[in-house]
Amino acid sequence: MALTKDGRGFSDACNFMNIVSKEYYVDKSLLIRDLIDNNSRHPVMLFTRPRRFGKSLNISMIRIFFEKTRKDNSVYFNDLDIWKCGEQYTSEQGKYPVISLDFKECESETFQGAMTVIKDTLAVEFARHTELKKSRRIDRGHDLKIYNKIVGMNADTDEIKKSLSLLSRMLYAHHGVKPIILIDEYDIPVQAGYERGYYSQITDFFRDFLSAALKGNDNLEFAVITGVTRTAKAGIFSGLNNLAVYSVSSDEYSQYFGFTKDEVKKILDDFGHPEKMDEICEWYDGYKFGETEIFNPWSVSHYVDKNFAPETYWAGTSSNSIIKDMLHVTTAEISAQILDIVQGRETVVPINENVPYATLKENPSNVFSILLAGGYLKVTKREGKKYTVVIPNKEVRDIYEDEITGYVWRGSSNAADRIRRAFMESDADTLYEAISYHLMHVANWTEMAVENAYQVFMITLSLNLNDVYEVMSNSKSGYGLFDIEMTPRNRERGLPGILIECEHRKDESELEKAVEHALNQIEERRYDANLLDKGITKIDKYGIAFSGQKVVLKKK
Repeated sequence: MALTKDGRGFSDACNFMNIVSKEYYVDKSLLIRDLIDNNSRHPVMLFTRPRRFGKSLNISMIRIFFEKTRKDNSVYFNDLDIWKCGEQYTSEQGKYPVISLDFKECESETFQGAMTVIKDTLAVEFARHTELKKSRRIDRGHDLKIYNKIVGMNADTDEIKKSLSLLSRMLYAHHGVKPIILIDEYDIPVQAGYERGYYSQITDFFRDFLSAALKGNDNLEFAVITGVTRTAKAGIFSGLNNLAVYSVSSDEYSQYFGFTKDEVKKILDDFGHPEKMDEICEWYDGYKFGETEIFNPWSVSHYVDKNFAPETYWAGTSSNSIIKDMLHVTTAEISAQILDIVQGRETVVPINENVPYATLKENPSNVFSILLAGGYLKVTKREGKKYTVVIPNKEVRDIYEDEITGYVWRGSSNAADRIRRAFMESDADTLYEAISYHLMHVANWTEMAVENAYQVFMITLSLNLNDVYEVMSNSKSGYGLFDIEMTPRNRERGLPGILIECEHRKDESELEKAVEHALNQIEERRYDANLLDKGITKIDKYGIAFSGQKVVLKKK
């Protein structure tokens, strides 16, 4: 991620040489120093960071620095910090053969399609090492035969699984120097497999593929892998006892992905707008990698390029599918926590940084671990596996609201507006009609088999009023835990406080009794206590009972 030096254009390319030569580059070259210092201790390193936080540009920088080429690439580093570190480090420049793979585009609707793209990616990288074709130092029998099959995309799956082990062996034999392996965005094919139904097949492939390349490979100098998550439970990295993982919680290497506060200050100074610091902090600051304060580099770069106009630039860089996924698997308790997060409240959640996407259905609370890894949460405090988290900044809060409301309403803006007005105007009839329409035409009611699901449904609907109401769920008031409480943010507007109690029945004939039960529960358990304590005396109390697509609603 970089800006042109005159500030007139933006580049999202990850070609390190072009950026250093022609564009404004934020110097991350001391990452190379730290890799050199640590590679004997940790020969295989995995860096997990959110999308668009500089992983690919760093991989490009590492390749250009270390790779042995006919061209002298030291010119790209002469003005960078790494070149000031002494001969111990500069002597490593241009010394090694490098295997570099980028799986960013390795997505497909099917496993077979994904394997075709992976084979093509490998074929291009194998063909790049033209020195092997005529080398007399390699095995010109078996090894060269498989090499040619991979270049011609004729290799079978077993040969593909062993391909990196083969290429590293051939490169070491030819150059007499062990190669470096760089693998960028390894988990994009894995996430695609999760979303499109071939998760077990793709994870089985990557487990064998990476194990063959990285486990006990005597022909390897060191390896760097990047991705968003570490899918350890899926077994992709099982058995790699030489793997060191540097996640968003790690202190080591924390400053090398994303922009630090000092780097952002320098960017604003260099582009003549130091007065924009408060605004850029509000929108794009708030990440914390280890103990380092980090800004979203993609958004900062676009913000500067777009004449310092704050927008949600990061929103379109990926599908944000994890936010949609959480709506499919959430429980009432988790929904209440997500509601707290969206409302800007600090929330204590369980975090396990080794969970894969596929665990969401078996353990919905893992959604918080994946949201953290994906850049949608910031940690403010840790106690064991209990983390206190918040949304990092305004940009991410906008993404939550857009994705959640977009998923819930699915183009039904008219229903959204009607429900919003109905709550604000205490119009129970309109509210009933709008919710009935939504259940009939928009919501996937077949997924709603239990009361919790309908409570989640109502919570997501209430987020459409986030600007005028503070919404709480599953919290204590009076003698129990209410389902939903909505407190007006501006008391002078005269908006009512709102309490909602949800019920579910399999038999439609029981809905009337269920609604009365819900209203009685609000009264008997004094759920209005919190609102009354805040001085809110106008309180609308809704009992809502659901059965499939049917709903009965009453207000007191």
